[in-house]
Amino acid sequence: MKYFCLLLILFPVISFAQLSGDLITDQRKIVTDIAYKISGSQTGKFVFDISVNMDGNVTSCILNKSESTLVSTPMMMKAKNLILTGLKFEKGYAFPEFHRGKVTIAFVKA
Repeated sequence: MKYFCLLLILFPVISFAQLSGDLITDQRKIVTDIAYKISGSQTGKFVFDISVNMDGNVTSCILNKSESTLVSTPMMMKAKNLILTGLKFEKGYAFPEFHRGKVTIAFVKA
């Protein structure tokens, strides 16, 4: 029973480790999710600062160089395109016009 309670406490922390910022604190739900782990030629991560409009679309996706550990441009573009085309949030006029957050995409050596 102790382990089950511990799992319930840690589950929300583990599941939202790839997303952070105002999107998560305001509890905006994800409509279409993406894979946050991608196989590649190197191991590391890219961190992107994103903005989401009221329709739930990601409108801006800028690389955060200080938090990223990779410098490969093709891998960065692959991650950026994945976020821009695949990640969708719930619509809502109760949310700010440009809701901000961070997305972490991890690359694992294949």
